[in-house]
Amino acid sequence: MRRWYVLSAIGMLTLGGNVAIRPVPAAYTALDARGNPLRTAFNDDVGKVRVLMLVAPT
Repeated sequence: MRRWYVLSAIGMLTLGGNVAIRPVPAAYTALDARGNPLRTAFNDDVGKVRVLMLVAPT
């Protein structure tokens, strides 16, 4: 009985290894020098909570 569990586990791992979960690539928008696409999207969201973060390596 124990051998059946081991063989089924090996079979599941073998079959499961062939199925690849591929993440959906993230969509991004290229900004121009003035950041107009970001500015427009930010201004269009009036009445919603908005967060603007400026990050820099330290």
